[in-house]
Amino acid sequence: MRQATTILFDWDGTLIDSYSAGYRASIKVLKHFGIDVDREQFLETYSPNWYDSYEKLGVPRSDWDDADQMWRRTYREQVSKPFPFVLTLLTRLREADRTLGLVTSGDRDRVLGELESHALTDFFAVVVCFEDTVEKKPHPAPLQRALREIRIEPEKAVFVGDRPEDIEMGRKVGSFTVGVESEYGPRQILEEAEPDLILPHAGHLPKSLGLE
Repeated sequence: MRQATTILFDWDGTLIDSYSAGYRASIKVLKHFGIDVDREQFLETYSPNWYDSYEKLGVPRSDWDDADQMWRRTYREQVSKPFPFVLTLLTRLREADRTLGLVTSGDRDRVLGELESHALTDFFAVVVCFEDTVEKKPHPAPLQRALREIRIEPEKAVFVGDRPEDIEMGRKVGSFTVGVESEYGPRQILEEAEPDLILPHAGHLPKSLGLE
């Protein structure tokens, strides 16, 4: 991992603390369709591919577009911020000449807006969002697209995420995988996914890379 030239990150739960806003938006959408879930059920059915979650919870396919719009409106009513360590982390990695990127299941308008509002856009050489590939995490397509765009071989990249789907995607591509604990991805489910490394949060990454 210390020889990696490129660090690619998930966004939600990895760099931005969006769980509470995402949870509240999801609960509002589900209640609109007559579906009640608690936090445990929400986590059990959660997927970065939210259409998988809709299907598991019984949201009719014909209502998915309406559910998307309602979720986005509700999410925008709240404020999600990057974790406190993020600016220091990204600055340190850039100073160490690492190429940085995002591979996220968030929709492009939201993610780019959050990057801009928190002055993080310029850190990333590539940003791959939900709309950019037909196949979604854990399929390797989103990560493969990012690697193609920046012309980096998989074995020279590290992928950092907080969900089993992130780990599976990185493994399928052939990159080193780092799981970071979050409310979306508690340690137990990360351990079951068997990443190459588990960290309490992404702020520990520079030390693991030998940059401290």
